[in-house]
Amino acid sequence: MTKSEHHFQPLPMLCNPEGYTACPIDLSEQSGHLGYWVHLFRSHLSKLLAEAERRFSGELNLKSRLDTARRHFTQYLDSISRQPGQHGRLEIIDICWARERALRAAQFDDVYRDAKCRENDAAMKLWPSLIDELDAMSEAERMSSIIEGVFAGNIFDLGATTTVDLFTDNNVDFISTRQRLSPRPWLIDDLDSFLPKLARGCYRNSLLFVDNAGCDIILGMMPFARELIRRGATVLLAANTEPALNDITHRELVVIVQELSCRDVILRNALDDGRLEMVPSGNDAPLIDLSRVSCQLVQAITRRDIDLVVLEGMGRAIESNFHARLTCDTIKVAMIKDEGVADWLGGSIYDLVFRFEPANGH
Repeated sequence: MTKSEHHFQPLPMLCNPEGYTACPIDLSEQSGHLGYWVHLFRSHLSKLLAEAERRFSGELNLKSRLDTARRHFTQYLDSISRQPGQHGRLEIIDICWARERALRAAQFDDVYRDAKCRENDAAMKLWPSLIDELDAMSEAERMSSIIEGVFAGNIFDLGATTTVDLFTDNNVDFISTRQRLSPRPWLIDDLDSFLPKLARGCYRNSLLFVDNAGCDIILGMMPFARELIRRGATVLLAANTEPALNDITHRELVVIVQELSCRDVILRNALDDGRLEMVPSGNDAPLIDLSRVSCQLVQAITRRDIDLVVLEGMGRAIESNFHARLTCDTIKVAMIKDEGVADWLGGSIYDLVFRFEPANGH
């Protein structure tokens, strides 16, 4: 990992921290899976470095820095291809961390910052009309529409080769994506188990691990957070501490929430009275290891009796933590944007996952 060990603690709601593994597949024992992911990361590297070249255009030694990043990460991929078990268990998140180390070694920080800013601006313009539309609905209709919005927003993913080209060519937007979502029942569809508990007001303190910038956070997860608040829950939003691909960072999230609160009385009141709080997760990858979250997040959790955790996005909810069990109710929600993930789940690209797991996995 790119951060020092002593800053991390296990998520307090993990049922079995000692037996927890972040990712469901050990690539060191699955040669077919390893070959797929090595090829995917190699293919994505050219797109990532092309974005870095645009982002850092005009800076000194840019070509040599690009070569450094390419060389470091390629050498790592070559090494795990030859000896996948050289360091024990090998997970997808380990490859993500290696990629971040290669970028940092070449002094590339937040490669997708410009793309995130562009998509944040576009999403902000749609916020007022989306909220007016949602507020005009009945409670049952509104919550279903909000979940559809979470799926639609999650298409903004510059780590998946399926969707990165869509945004490069400006061929996708939130509204059209929401209109074209797969109909229910989804690939994994536990929505009908979750909605009655929400309607009964079962949740008082929720923790949401958010994913990407742009329409994902602004038009997907923030309406979800707002709905939990209006139903009486406190909401703790956990975002990456450090940049990774187009994931929203804590620092960026604070600015976004403050801007939205200026436009929305529910968010503004929740911020003022402490029912809405943003905390850095300690993470610096598109996946997350729940055995290594920030002390700040653990401290925020201990001030509450968390009864709902939401893991949003393919990286946090499927590629990592798909088998993780927590001591509170858990939602794992994502749009599938990778063929390997789709095959593993027995689905297809753009299939939808809404997995609801009651406390302790029972």
